[in-house]
Amino acid sequence: MRFQLRMSLAAAAITILCGGTAVAQMRTYYHVGSWDAFSGLDPSGKEVCGVGSTNPLDNRSFSIRFTVSGNDVLFEVKKPNWNIPSGTQLPVVMQIGLNTPWNVRGGGDGQLIEWTMDRNSMQAFDQQFRGATSMTLSFPNGNEPPWTIALNGSMAISNAFGRCVTDMSARQAASQPAAPPPVTQPYGQGPTQPFAPTQAPAGQEPTQPTQPTQLAPPTGTEQPSR
Repeated sequence: MRFQLRMSLAAAAITILCGGTAVAQMRTYYHVGSWDAFSGLDPSGKEVCGVGSTNPLDNRSFSIRFTVSGNDVLFEVKKPNWNIPSGTQLPVVMQIGLNTPWNVRGGGDGQLIEWTMDRNSMQAFDQQFRGATSMTLSFPNGNEPPWTIALNGSMAISNAFGRCVTDMSARQAASQPAAPPPVTQPYGQGPTQPFAPTQAPAGQEPTQPTQPTQLAPPTGTEQPSR
């Protein structure tokens, strides 16, 4: 996986497939191997691009999403029979192929666990994702067995995801109103005057009608500290 905004997972991210309220607003537009690419609006109305994989036997799912104009990538794993107390912090270990495992910490809530990854880290993740044949997810704190997720079609799904982000970002930019022109004035920047200011000769201070009064410092009193 090369880190390219136009053509890879790293540039955009991956979203929740068959998980949460956002799914009802997502449209699957591409399928390859065990992966779907989809796009749509999240619950707050923001445009999202994503990819995900769901196990048809028990509907466990792994997905990654990117909110257009956002910064971080959101990862989510979900299983219908989980019952995780809201706010529970859980370690998750992701190993892609034979690469060094990723040790992350996610927030659990009901049927799902979520965590984020910044774009710099996504560069390495993207490279591994495109080049491996499988990925393993482990949950050290519980009795959930490790998940094995096939990565057949991962390069094509990464490319489709990147194109979604590129197209949505361009459409969003085109819909933004143009910046207003700068405010101009028919006169100089400073306030105008009905006379020309007198310039003192070089090296000579302007004269004053009085001498400045020198104040002697008070004696016998203590200056207040600051």
